Amino acid sequence: MFKEGNILYVKPFYFENGNPPKPKYFLVLKAVDRQLVLASLPTSHDHIPAGKEKVHGCIDDSTINFNCYYFQAGKIVAYNDKEKTNFFFPRDTYVYGYRISLFDLSKMELLINGKDCEVAYEGTMLKEEYEQLKECLRKSSSVKRAFRRLL
Repeated sequence: MFKEGNILYVKPFYFENGNPPKPKYFLVLKAVDRQLVLASLPTSHDHIPAGKEKVHGCIDDSTINFNCYYFQAGKIVAYNDKEKTNFFFPRDTYVYGYRISLFDLSKMELLINGKDCEVAYEGTMLKEEYEQLKECLRKSSSVKRAFRRLL
């Protein structure tokens, strides 16, 4: 389930910082030592600076330390091989470089196995899309150096 490139939908997702739980997409970027997973919780909140062209893919501006990967709503980005269906985000969705994090797999498995949590496998990112996402994050100074090395 926590394989690189997988997109999961966790309902509800319990945040470690105490924010109220809510349904969230969970995008696996890298599995680390079978104990940790480098991942992103994509968001539909648009924080792209005014004047920046909004085109599906990497949006990076090192002069203002801004980096995100923009998924245009409705554009196919993954394939669910179990159900033989394509996956796209229903709304414009963003992965911000500074917001990627390490997640403890044992905690994630406890969350998933909890009685009030549902996890849906949406699909595995298309190879080219996944590589573009990783490259976008790898070249960004807004991503922690240790995370860039993992990617």
